[in-house]
Amino acid sequence: MQKAVEYIKQNWKEGRSLKEIAKIHKVDPGNLEREFRSKEGITVKHFTDNMKREFLQKLISEDHRYGYEMGLKLGFKNDRAFYRWVKHAFGCSFRELIKKERK
Repeated sequence: MQKAVEYIKQNWKEGRSLKEIAKIHKVDPGNLEREFRSKEGITVKHFTDNMKREFLQKLISEDHRYGYEMGLKLGFKNDRAFYRWVKHAFGCSFRELIKKERK
């Protein structure tokens, strides 16, 4: 179980689901979620979203790349999923986020 928790922490960019990670490590997804929550204080989804938000803000401040390139670095399979996630995670479009972060 500890290996699975460490795997989540180190490989959050891969975009794997909790079920996929549990299958790789041959553990029950519910038990893995409970173990992670007891150690980190948040769910796996919240952890990965927080890491993605922080990493995206760093990419925006350092780079002038296109959004879809940033999405690929964050593990999104396509740009549509990335832009939808940005809207949900930040409450604004990617273009609006760029303006806010680069002020």
